Amino acid sequence: MFDALLIILCLILVLAVAGVTGFIVALKLGVIVHQATKPTHLDTANYTLDQGREVRPEEERRN
Repeated sequence: MFDALLIILCLILVLAVAGVTGFIVALKLGVIVHQATKPTHLDTANYTLDQGREVRPEEERRN
């Protein structure tokens, strides 16, 4: 009788751990899918060449 009760308790514990693990994995997958479906950032600013200076290949080698 005691052996059967111990086996049932262990099975319940294994099922509970498997359920919690499955829930956590599903939650993480949901977050990944949610982040992946977000639209990408589109930069609509107007940039001109006057905002910076041109770096020439010889200047890059010196630095």
